[in-house]
Amino acid sequence: MLVLFPCLYLFLLFLYQHHYLLLHAQASEIIASSDELIYNGFSEADLKLDGGARLLQNNLILDNGPHSTSSRALCNNPLSFRKLVGDSMVPSSFSTTFVFAIPDILPKHHKYKGYGLVFMLSTTSKPPGNLPGKYLGLAMDGGDSNSDQFFAVELDTMLDPEFSDIDGNHVGIDVNSLISLNSSTAGFYDTNGAFQTLPLHNSKLIQVWVDYKSKDHRLSITLAPYPSPKPKRPLLLNTVNLSSVLSSSMYAGFSAASRGSNILGWSLKVDGEAQPLDNDYHLLPAYYSSTMINIRLLSAPVVAQAILILILAILICCRLRKMGEQDELKINCGLPPYTYKQLFTATEGFDSRMLLGRGGFGKVYRGLLPRGPPMNVAIKRVSPESKQGMKEFMAEIAILGSLRHRNLVQLLGYCRHKDELLLVYDYMPNGSLDRHLYDKKNPTLSWAQRFCIIKGVANGLFYLHEDWERVIIHRDIKASNILLDNEMNGRLSDFGLARLHDHGADAHVTRVAGTIGYIAPELARLRKASKATDVFAFGVFMMEVVCGRKPNGVVNGQGEPVLLTDWVLSKWQGDSIMESVDQELEDCIQEEAELLLKLALLCSHSSPKVRPCMRLVMLYLERGATLPEFLPSFLNIDPSISEDNDQFEPCLSVATSVTSLSGGR
Repeated sequence: MLVLFPCLYLFLLFLYQHHYLLLHAQASEIIASSDELIYNGFSEADLKLDGGARLLQNNLILDNGPHSTSSRALCNNPLSFRKLVGDSMVPSSFSTTFVFAIPDILPKHHKYKGYGLVFMLSTTSKPPGNLPGKYLGLAMDGGDSNSDQFFAVELDTMLDPEFSDIDGNHVGIDVNSLISLNSSTAGFYDTNGAFQTLPLHNSKLIQVWVDYKSKDHRLSITLAPYPSPKPKRPLLLNTVNLSSVLSSSMYAGFSAASRGSNILGWSLKVDGEAQPLDNDYHLLPAYYSSTMINIRLLSAPVVAQAILILILAILICCRLRKMGEQDELKINCGLPPYTYKQLFTATEGFDSRMLLGRGGFGKVYRGLLPRGPPMNVAIKRVSPESKQGMKEFMAEIAILGSLRHRNLVQLLGYCRHKDELLLVYDYMPNGSLDRHLYDKKNPTLSWAQRFCIIKGVANGLFYLHEDWERVIIHRDIKASNILLDNEMNGRLSDFGLARLHDHGADAHVTRVAGTIGYIAPELARLRKASKATDVFAFGVFMMEVVCGRKPNGVVNGQGEPVLLTDWVLSKWQGDSIMESVDQELEDCIQEEAELLLKLALLCSHSSPKVRPCMRLVMLYLERGATLPEFLPSFLNIDPSISEDNDQFEPCLSVATSVTSLSGGR
């Protein structure tokens, strides 16, 4: 009987939708020229539609395309964003405004909320990439030529650490990359100057204004609830030089990766002010699937029966799928399951006072489990909307459930409760390493502590690469993923991005994952994670610990930002490598510091063939082998260096075993 209530609701909604369409069909005003577009409705719009994009009544609907691809709608005829001034073609200014809505059509607890939409200008009518989901139908980065350039304003409804997103409800400026030049939580400044958050994914109509002045490269983006007037203070105001992007042939339009995103009106003007939108816009009453659009007004009994059968089939499929996922968890991980009640009680109802930290995956709480002697634990509560979904959750359980090592954070158990995912770990009382390096509230780590932490992380990584039954590629080694126990020993954590393969087997090609500053050149280029890409990140990590600086947070003598690796190398080239050591350190041992910095530079060499394996790294750190002498110029060697370079001894020829150092199993 419980199924009949949603069926009755959907049936009544279906009849209401058709009634709405009959009553609200209205003519749309359309103007399209070489320098101006005005769409007060889209019933006869001259647009190129790809994926799941379609015109419905007066609305432009951007829906998921086949196989969950994204959707795009670009103007059929290009616009010119260049003008002749004297003898030169210079970039034009432009102004655009549009009204949109992203219907909140799924239950609030549902893990899928869509990824938002973007307004874009592209030099081609078929921009490269068209990647689904979090890529919003754009490419990972701009093309290799001037024919594949884009500018986009993203209205993003998901948080993705891969793109340095600030939150799950933001507006960003993208130029040839999904990593925004600047971004802000979606909202507007009211007449009193107070900031008001504006949820993008709530079925409410929102108007956006984008204005670019080519003379001073000033770009402003403004939002407001429709039909409110344009706020005087923009949400984003930045200097962005679009000279290399804007051309005499540009295609304007929209791209989306959300279900049922609506564009209701759009106006654009080159070298002028976009005309105000003057329609009385109404959001379509609910999300229209491609099947429902083509349904005619059938008799009520037939429609009701069809909807009932469809809903029953969906419920059965969902139930079977969840049962399969639960069985897979029980079979693969070999860890004891906890009940939700146990973890709820352990964290005092997930009280904010028990909160240890938060990230793109969700939140981590401290808990006290009464099972046996009371035990402090850390409980990772994965958000249903997190990028770390079921796939990463399963990976972390399957990998960590089988690992035992003193330098890895121990996974104790797991819990699944409805759509919530929870992992239970050993509690690390001293938190993450990055807090001790950068938070001035904490005492400065001593040299002995830093050296011990580096050796501990190397120990754990050696175990993952060479001393366990299979090879585990961590893929996200960084200071914030190193946790410190009560004795300040470093433990490697967060295996959500980890991948494993058999010894002797080649790594698989995968999407680029990790954190900017730690990503090896070949990983960004070939998208193949390997032990060598982990070693690269470990080298950057070593420099971070010794120097007390973030990988991309260094400024050179000319005030220019540089990578930490380049900065340390320049210090060595100037015979002043010790100047790169953290100035807060008073007990630094010069011999050890030089060893760590030179080894770190070698680990982060641009050629993966030159980087030592973790077996050699362990020997160097434990003084079981001597790091060969080499000049700074060796680090500038061509990445295509052949494997027959014999300046460094290959790992396989090292006779000394370091198995006793690993502490595994």
